[in-house]
Amino acid sequence: MILKCSSVGKDCAPDDRDCQSAAVHDGLEVTCERAEDRHFIYCPPGGAQRDSGVVWILLGAAFLIAIGGSLAFWRFFLRRN
Repeated sequence: MILKCSSVGKDCAPDDRDCQSAAVHDGLEVTCERAEDRHFIYCPPGGAQRDSGVVWILLGAAFLIAIGGSLAFWRFFLRRN
């Protein structure tokens, strides 16, 4: 698995001290270590965070509830008038 963060991220080899120093100087943090080829991936703080699938499911459920509530309100409102 290759983790990508943004265009400002750096992929440094473990023996490349200049790359690692430049990444730390730029305020980047080690996000993960690729075990296959022993590389360190530096990203901005929080740059590798992703929304989980649960967040999208909850957002969809909230959207459906909002639509259902709106339809029920309008049906009730139109019946009364």
